Amino acid sequence: MTAIYTDLEGKVVVVTGGAMGIGEAIVRRFADQNCKVAFIDIAREPAEALVGEMKDRGFPVHFEHVDLKDIAALRGAIARIRDALGPIQILINNAAHDERHPTPDVTPEFWDDRIAVNLRHQFFAAQAVLPDMQAAKQGVIINFGSISWMIGQGGMA
Repeated sequence: MTAIYTDLEGKVVVVTGGAMGIGEAIVRRFADQNCKVAFIDIAREPAEALVGEMKDRGFPVHFEHVDLKDIAALRGAIARIRDALGPIQILINNAAHDERHPTPDVTPEFWDDRIAVNLRHQFFAAQAVLPDMQAAKQGVIINFGSISWMIGQGGMA
């Protein structure tokens, strides 16, 4: 496929949560633009299937198997991606786990886990790629969130 957005060609892109769903679509679209794409995910099987499929299509992508709650592992994955592909120019923080419970059932442990999965890694991934973007005097960081606050499901947290 010929790239539509030729200014993206050759850019190093990192996608968190890239194995399935929206993240998978993001990985595919950036690969279609001839970017150097890496993704981080905890779901090994679908990630490896995507890597194989993309390789067969002529778009090799780099996969790092990481639990994003482990910030040291996240930093290590980003360093390995940098070593493999070069300075990171685009970061898409897509990873999340949407699990809702009635407000009275939410424990501090559950709350902390959801914050770690859905928010905390976004900051630390951005922190890890920031030196590349500062050195290049450019870069893009996109943080995905949820629209669940707009839905208004009563009693849910």
